Amino acid sequence: METFLQSETLVTAMIASGSALFGVLVSQSIGFLKQKSEHKYERQVFLRQKYEELLFRIIDFTNILKTISSQLSQEESGNNIDTAEFDEKGAKIEIITVLYFSELTTDCEDFLTVSRQFFLAHGSNDSSDDIYNREALKVRFNEAFDKLYDQIKNHISDYT
Repeated sequence: METFLQSETLVTAMIASGSALFGVLVSQSIGFLKQKSEHKYERQVFLRQKYEELLFRIIDFTNILKTISSQLSQEESGNNIDTAEFDEKGAKIEIITVLYFSELTTDCEDFLTVSRQFFLAHGSNDSSDDIYNREALKVRFNEAFDKLYDQIKNHISDYT
């Protein structure tokens, strides 16, 4: 009878410890899943903020070029163009794209390259060749912007 009580006690102890281990496992799993879900949500919010920041910076950047174009059409000198602000805004766009949105990197680099060429063309002389070059660059700039903007729209559901 004593062996029976010892085996019964052993079984009871094993059931109790098994239940305790199962309870710990379940609570840890729930905690882990909750933490993972919160992290995913926070990352989504963060990427949405960066996506919006990227869009605002691109719009601001293009407005600089439009302002320069309109100033030059009013016959203001292209020698007073502030390249530091332009370079800074372009660099911020590139950094955000490279760090957070690798799928936009190629189109963004193309856009910034054409933008830079278009920007620098405004410091040139007003010869007919330079004016033609500016107009051709303006067309390329608009095409690069449209291509980048289309890519941004293609990925909007990923970040909003």
